[in-house]
Amino acid sequence: MQLALICDDPLILSWLDALQGDCGHDVVLAVVLTPSAAAVLRGRTGIQLTNRWEDLLLARQIDAVIVGGRDPEVLNAAKQLATAGQPMLFLPNPMQGSTFLYELNLIRDENRVKLCPAMTHRRDKAMIRLRQLIDTRALGTTRQLQFERKVFVESTAAKLSQETVDAALLGDLDVLRWLGGNYDQVAAIRTGAAEGAVCMQMVTLGGRGLAEATWHIQSTDSTEVCRLTIHSDTGRTVIERASETSEWILTAVTGETTVGSRATAVRQLLDEFGESLASDIVPIEWSDLVQVFETLDATQRSVNRRRTIELHFEPMSERSTFKTQMTAMGCGVLVATLFLMLIYLAIASLVPLPNVAPPAAIPGRFPVATQGLPVEEGFVRMALHVARVLVFAPLAIFLSLQLLYPLTRPARANKTPEKCSDTERSQNA
Repeated sequence: MQLALICDDPLILSWLDALQGDCGHDVVLAVVLTPSAAAVLRGRTGIQLTNRWEDLLLARQIDAVIVGGRDPEVLNAAKQLATAGQPMLFLPNPMQGSTFLYELNLIRDENRVKLCPAMTHRRDKAMIRLRQLIDTRALGTTRQLQFERKVFVESTAAKLSQETVDAALLGDLDVLRWLGGNYDQVAAIRTGAAEGAVCMQMVTLGGRGLAEATWHIQSTDSTEVCRLTIHSDTGRTVIERASETSEWILTAVTGETTVGSRATAVRQLLDEFGESLASDIVPIEWSDLVQVFETLDATQRSVNRRRTIELHFEPMSERSTFKTQMTAMGCGVLVATLFLMLIYLAIASLVPLPNVAPPAAIPGRFPVATQGLPVEEGFVRMALHVARVLVFAPLAIFLSLQLLYPLTRPARANKTPEKCSDTERSQNA
């Protein structure tokens, strides 16, 4: 594939290194929108540079765009390219936020554009072997997944920035969910949190019928640690990153050792994405990425509220978004109507109105409620009538808007179902 690049994330460097040599994929064009993007590409040869993302729409040789980073200009360019139908490989970053993911998801559903998150760990040889051992129950029943990280800092008294913690947690959450299952309970604690930094953070994931997963991070002044331990009936299976090469190394209970390769995983991801562009295969990992971002948001709520957060994942669509917005509006309208009605009753009770006999009917003339009253009293009574109408008008308008809800129902058409990959069939099963 011929690839373009819009990215100011240093993680793209490992991708560029993996694409060196004859692998069938080349980055031929890069959009430099920020100084950090220029710093990332400094010293790279053979890549044409431009400062306008619109140039990608005119570049006929580009098959897909790799997007990464958190700068607003980069994120806006990603949305515009997705709207134009440009296939994209997406490097997730916690600073992008779940709102941005929701926007891209709606664009994806509306324009049928192919978006694929860069989850290279799912193609890593060591990770794949670990999942095979878990799925085939070669390890017996899994009791617990324990993820431990120690990040190097100059002093053990130094804290970790919350951005560093979230960046590590984002990818690790997908690893735990990919291996352990769709967790829907999150409990998180932090120690020493102050001025956007923490001493330690621990996250516990749970779900019905799933083995508990824990994630822990802290600082260290010695060798960094990135280790996942699977506790099962047969013992402990460990997969960790080598400090020298940063590659995953799996050590099973049986003594079996499997060494992964990041470069191979990157190339395999690009191969799979290229195949999907030439067929009807729809990448299924985007919804997983959205759920990872939702789980990351839940850790912040758990820390703030000091309790376990229950997650309810729903597919994002224009219809579900409309339904959610109307539900929120309905609650607000009902509360506002009740509040305004109480104010009206309080004001009406303070207005003295004399008991006046009903006016005599005049042939050919409709009786007026204020007929026979002084001008001032008639004006007050008319004002109260208008106030009653204004109190209930928002509720009436909202109920009438409910007639628009059937219009959001997707039209039924006799279309052939989309093909899916073998991976999708196995996961759906």
